[in-house]
Amino acid sequence: MYAKIIQGIKDDVELREELQKIFESKSHKAMVKYSLLLGRHIMDLTNTQPCGEISEAYEISEKWQEGKAKLAEARAAAIKIHRLAHNEEDPVMEKVYRIMVQVAATPHVKNHALIASDYAIKLINTMYPDNAQEVSRERQEQIKLMKSL
Repeated sequence: MYAKIIQGIKDDVELREELQKIFESKSHKAMVKYSLLLGRHIMDLTNTQPCGEISEAYEISEKWQEGKAKLAEARAAAIKIHRLAHNEEDPVMEKVYRIMVQVAATPHVKNHALIASDYAIKLINTMYPDNAQEVSRERQEQIKLMKSL
């Protein structure tokens, strides 16, 4: 069972557990695809255009799925985005970058896809404080994306 590492999330526990069960049935490559879909969903949700670092991470993840990129490249891309998150003052964009760090790191370790999902809930908590309906809506979208693979 995957242990949450992000503290202070107001979550829909039942939907999180459902996501976890689906995750356990999926391959590493499927979770890389999922994390890329989740990242696009988050960028759409926040009207964020991908910067060069995010575009590079997407390119590396796509190449990794074809066996044409190394794990070290994915880690390096994640570190670049982490620096953006660390220096970001806007709390919404900081969360977007935190999600993208995990998206970029998913080729390295499959569990980063779930961490990205949890950071997406932290983003929803920031955008819609104390709104359980928005949290549930986001978890349902994550489940839909994961089931699609």
